[in-house]
Amino acid sequence: MMALFNNILAGAAGSGGAGDYEIERSLRFNTDDSAYLNHTPTAAGDRRIFTYSTWVKRSSISDPTEDALFSVGVSPNNLFEFNSSGRISLTGNSPTVDLKTDALLRDPSAWYHIVLAVDTTQSTPSDTVKLYVNGVEVTVFFRDTYPAQNSEFLFNNNQEHFIGGWNTGRYLNGYLADTHFIDGQALDPTDFGKFDDNGVWQPIEYAGTYGTNGFHLFDFANVSGIGEDSSGNDNDWTVNNITNIEANN
Repeated sequence: MMALFNNILAGAAGSGGAGDYEIERSLRFNTDDSAYLNHTPTAAGDRRIFTYSTWVKRSSISDPTEDALFSVGVSPNNLFEFNSSGRISLTGNSPTVDLKTDALLRDPSAWYHIVLAVDTTQSTPSDTVKLYVNGVEVTVFFRDTYPAQNSEFLFNNNQEHFIGGWNTGRYLNGYLADTHFIDGQALDPTDFGKFDDNGVWQPIEYAGTYGTNGFHLFDFANVSGIGEDSSGNDNDWTVNNITNIEANN
């Protein structure tokens, strides 16, 4: 089996009243299968202001490799990933950026909601890139090189993008669910989730707009629909080395 789907009830399953938004399935990426998605926008979007939001569950923390979440280009490149130590990191040399969280996210049984919000028009360096984990902004970094004001990322350029890998490596070993890309807005995690009455971060339905190159990957009901964009933009993704389905309760 090259890949599988895993049922999760992330919103309605919360007993603390977070709402009735239900994520029914997640997409399994197997490192050994070199499984990933790829897409090339037809034209460049806003490369200074954008948001990437996804739920992720790592299958293993013992492999001495990096697990790419979202990436673009070969060289120069922009890469958003779990690095080998278990830190969430954003690196690249177009523009120069090197942000690595201080905390190690190494629980393979946990779902993490990760939000990357970029707005390089901001004059304060720490406001140009904001990273959130389960609704809380990350403020302590192992490394903290921010991009220059008004610099443009390769993210949202009209070149190949990857989910679950980077070019020909760093394949994700884990699950992704409810993945959004918002072109032209730097959003807060509260646009995608909220704390329930028990203080547990839960997903909510995103009610905003996506911009030209924005997309939403949500409906993993069958292989043919894995890469279909649910945002209404038809920014569909190509599926690579994902061929089988298995739904687990």
